[in-house]
Amino acid sequence: MNCFSDQIQIQDWEKNDEMFVSTRASVYVLEYLKNNSCLTLTGSSRVGKSFIARHTVLVLQKQEYKLISVRKPDDMGNYYQPGKQIVFIVDDICGNFTANQQQIESWQQLLPVINTVIADKCCKIIVSCRLQVYKDYKDDKFNILVPFKSCECNLKSDKLSLTAVEKNIMANTYIGSNLDSIDKLAQNSELFPLLCYLYNGGKHRDVKEFFQNPFIVYQNELNSLCRYGDEVNYKICILALLVLFNNQLNEKWFQGKVTNEQRHIIEDTCEACRLNRSTYKSELKEALLTLDGTFVYKQKGIYRTVHDKLFDFLAHYFGQKMIECFVDHGDSNLLHERFVMKTPPDAKNKKIPDAYLELYLDRLIKYWSAGNVRLIFENNNMEIQLFRQQVKQHLKQLDELEQVTLASAIDTVLPKEHHESGDTPLTRACYHGYTDMVQWMLQNYVDVNQCRDDKVTRLFSASQNGHTDVVVLLLERNSNVDLCDHDGCNPLHMASQQGHTDKSCC
Repeated sequence: MNCFSDQIQIQDWEKNDEMFVSTRASVYVLEYLKNNSCLTLTGSSRVGKSFIARHTVLVLQKQEYKLISVRKPDDMGNYYQPGKQIVFIVDDICGNFTANQQQIESWQQLLPVINTVIADKCCKIIVSCRLQVYKDYKDDKFNILVPFKSCECNLKSDKLSLTAVEKNIMANTYIGSNLDSIDKLAQNSELFPLLCYLYNGGKHRDVKEFFQNPFIVYQNELNSLCRYGDEVNYKICILALLVLFNNQLNEKWFQGKVTNEQRHIIEDTCEACRLNRSTYKSELKEALLTLDGTFVYKQKGIYRTVHDKLFDFLAHYFGQKMIECFVDHGDSNLLHERFVMKTPPDAKNKKIPDAYLELYLDRLIKYWSAGNVRLIFENNNMEIQLFRQQVKQHLKQLDELEQVTLASAIDTVLPKEHHESGDTPLTRACYHGYTDMVQWMLQNYVDVNQCRDDKVTRLFSASQNGHTDVVVLLLERNSNVDLCDHDGCNPLHMASQQGHTDKSCC
């Protein structure tokens, strides 16, 4: 259950809220919600979106609102009660690093429920979204979510960004000193709220050094810790595991006997961290407990870093040191979000070295074979034609039967109740307009007429996004396909219009 009746979580929020510094942004949010039902907080990953959102819901709780933390879109429909005072809070609504197409589509399907909740004057919805997800997603797909686009509150805007007075109060609250004692570079940094929080929760001595370059401080700290023997290396290993599990390390993972999968992960991670490959899970668990409250915190049995920005740093730090281990064992979403073919300008992602490309492709094919079809075609690298060519070359090295099996695979990860269950490689390739991948699948005897569980066809997937070349390929493959496919829609006409995303439009 995701209901905020979980008192432990509320107590954590209330404890952090004791040091909350009121700003013009937080005041604006509360005033806005007096007369409006929905608000979307945007900004970078360190400007205080979550802190303001949580402070706001705690204020509303005192006004007799029931708090609901939305982890997946269906939660809003499941917990909504007409006429009841409820405040829904949604963190990183469409992904916390890059836009997640699956999440966007899931929210799109729930738009009727969202509009009902917003129309109910007793309810409030507070959403947070990283600015790059909100604005920079390809084809501007976020615009589909009209209710969340129409009520943006940008914390980086001139109107709502931190003032010098607010920063001074924040410095006194968290550091115990005025801004005069901090380097001028830090005063102008958008990292300021995060730096205050991290400095207050750590054991850092030199405030100027920390504020001037905080992640160099962390890097030096980790590098120096590596020289202090096994006791400290256990902690390094835990942080590496946290990255492997994409910032969601379940405490249950440390319970029970070691499985074969766990053994391989522990052996390879320990070796990369200069520990004995036969290290026990219990030793790692003890190290995890010592990190609780410093680098990491636990919420509902899941360990995460104290801030997403800190995780960004750890992912980059360990990605440079143990890339083979990450490619071999990393969480599927870690591979999807953090490994890129092109060199990233902001160095937040890890470029796939040529030496590890084959290993990376092997891992993707493994996920594909296991039924995680959407993961493959939502991978950001698939947008790059050269990468798709390398995927095709890799696929063609497989025997013919395995290629045919992969081309006709069905996604088994999405539950049956999900509106896109029964998804296939051809459906996803048609949706994105990957003509080269469609050609490979057609060469491997894929059924052009097969529908998803919700009866959406490959023709419709291609035509709804204007991929005329793909539509023509499908029609050439099967001349018996009815041109008025999918409720009377003409796919060629629909593709040429490039705007009809609603199946009921025709």
